[in-house]
Amino acid sequence: MAPILLRRGEILKLKHRVKNNSIAVITSEFILDELAEVLRLRLGMTKQHAKASSRAFIKISEVVKPIIIEPVTRDPDDDYILATAFAGNADYLVTLDKDLLVLKACKGIKIIKPTELDKILQN
Repeated sequence: MAPILLRRGEILKLKHRVKNNSIAVITSEFILDELAEVLRLRLGMTKQHAKASSRAFIKISEVVKPIIIEPVTRDPDDDYILATAFAGNADYLVTLDKDLLVLKACKGIKIIKPTELDKILQN
């Protein structure tokens, strides 16, 4: 699963919501490493620039240490994403990953698209 790379406007909206305590962003070292890899491979950033960019995400996130969970998905990387959500007591896992979205929920955590989160937060 590749983490979502948000457009500038979405990042600003996210930062505003975090700053106003309407949401909390949960991440893990695994997700940060995945983000750096996506930045490097898909956007052509150097390894150092991609790592620095992913680490900037820490400023608005709570970094948790997930414990390994039993396999739930067909992709072991997706299980680490779910484990991060569990470790952070998340209400929602926001993703575009189809293998995760098909679950709709797992152990009380709703799995939704970013557009669904926007609708929830507007209410």
